[in-house]
Amino acid sequence: MTSIRSFDRRAIAAAALFLAACGNEVAHETARTVTAPVQVVETTAIPDTRITTGTVRAMTVSPLAAKVMGNVTRVLVSEGQRVHAGELLLEIDDREGRARTQQATAGGGEVDQAISGATAGVAAAEANATLANATYKRFAALRERGSVSPQEFEEVTARKQGADAQLEQARRGRDAMLARRSQARAGLSEAETFLSYSSVRSPINGVVTARMIDPGAQAAPGMPLLTVEDDSRFRVETTVDEDLAGIVHVGDAVTVDGGAQPITARVTNIVPAVDPVTRSALVKIDLPQGSGLRSGTFVRVAFKVGSRNGIMVPEAAIVRRGELTSVYVVDGGGFARMRLVALGSAVGNAVEVLSGLDAGEKIVPQLSNEIRDGVRVAARAATKTEATAVIPSCRSREAAQDSEGSPALPGLAGDSSPRFTPPGFRRLGMTGAAARGGLS
Repeated sequence: MTSIRSFDRRAIAAAALFLAACGNEVAHETARTVTAPVQVVETTAIPDTRITTGTVRAMTVSPLAAKVMGNVTRVLVSEGQRVHAGELLLEIDDREGRARTQQATAGGGEVDQAISGATAGVAAAEANATLANATYKRFAALRERGSVSPQEFEEVTARKQGADAQLEQARRGRDAMLARRSQARAGLSEAETFLSYSSVRSPINGVVTARMIDPGAQAAPGMPLLTVEDDSRFRVETTVDEDLAGIVHVGDAVTVDGGAQPITARVTNIVPAVDPVTRSALVKIDLPQGSGLRSGTFVRVAFKVGSRNGIMVPEAAIVRRGELTSVYVVDGGGFARMRLVALGSAVGNAVEVLSGLDAGEKIVPQLSNEIRDGVRVAARAATKTEATAVIPSCRSREAAQDSEGSPALPGLAGDSSPRFTPPGFRRLGMTGAAARGGLS
């Protein structure tokens, strides 16, 4: 019995040595050959960017507030409703405004009647003055011939002067009435304007984004009622550090990322004053029409501040397993070797490699299910035609990795290669699951 157990130990050790030798000695000989594109890594100029966060805002925002005091009688809109310029949105009790308008209208009627009387008085004074002047001229001619006495001439002269004074007084009275009419009309216009404050209308075409009051509530001058935004044009407002504020200029192109696709926009305004608390400046960026972003959306803004040399690889070449990232490097013998790399920022469909890869090395830029660690890569420029060699029963551990990348031994669960049973196991009748249990 002791000899049998000793033989079993020797058989297990022989099996382990056989598997190790098989994996190390014939790995390259039994590796599959896969046709795949191969790319030489080169150093390229990478845009150097600074990322800030910002908020999308409508270019035109109209906060509507009450101008008169009174109870709100009707609110005709709600949030999200589209409105047009001049459309009635809200009504406030207008009884006071109507009373002022009626009073101003009545005062204007009285002034019009007074103007009519003053005009008639001016006409009578003009007729009297005309007669007095004509009489004066006749008496002046008679005096030269000595036909009238000095007293008579003085009486005619006095009547002429009195008529002229009455005419001037009548004209001044009429002018005063005309001025009162202008004043009355201004009062009527003011009353009508005050009355119009009871009806709140939209100043622009847009969408109601906020409603802060309901029917029956008391409105007071300055109290916010509604907010209307023009949803046809938007801009991004972001704050930048004071050092970046000195680099960014109006007209610079930036990349705004807040939706499915990044948007290219331009800086339109930089507030010159720096906030003394945050040491940052406000930058405004106009978005193109049809950007798909809405007011209040959180976005990231990339400012290009220069460029640097680095290595970029296609996104399709990256293997991601949890937090680990790697690429397949083709070595001098033409075999694919998985290598861990540290990635930087993405630019389009390419990703910067910070470490783990040097210029001049070859990588597989387009992965496929056949690309695995240890396979031989037959380089081909465009197509990915794959030719698979015959896989012997004993394979390298890299070629026998499962879908999660952990090594698998031939004959274990998940392995499709022909099963191998060491001779000692076969002699003892230990095959299949029993043999695998013995290895554990």
